[in-house]
Amino acid sequence: MSLNSLILVLRFAAAVLLYLFVLGIVVVIWRDWRTVARQVAHNKEVTNRSWGQLVVITGGETELVPGQTFPVNVVTGFGRAMSNTVVIDDSFASSEHARLSQRTGRWWLEDLGSTNGTRLNGEPLTAPAIVTTGDEIGIGHVRLRIELENL
Repeated sequence: MSLNSLILVLRFAAAVLLYLFVLGIVVVIWRDWRTVARQVAHNKEVTNRSWGQLVVITGGETELVPGQTFPVNVVTGFGRAMSNTVVIDDSFASSEHARLSQRTGRWWLEDLGSTNGTRLNGEPLTAPAIVTTGDEIGIGHVRLRIELENL
């Protein structure tokens, strides 16, 4: 076998190995992309799931109307800021007033250091508390009833 033939075979082998390497990278990227796509689809199902609703009992001087409902998300924020799930335009509500969230299979309500406090069933909320269907949240002059669906 001549030197030129050997160099040609080595070039061919190097080209085949290079293409196999690139194909391996494409396969790995494809698998990762499919895995991430499945996870995103699953997370959308979880976050878009209906966990229940909050029903306005008293709207105070806000534009909230008794009977109006808001969806309960895994994390539901209350306050004056537009980033909250339930925007409460009450002079006694803070921008980020309170949070309702699901943790360890239970629903918790916590005050976020608001100036005027949050009430749970008419009592001042001094620490995060577990809530259930039928409990009432009071923020300023607004009262909301919690209606949760089973987890």
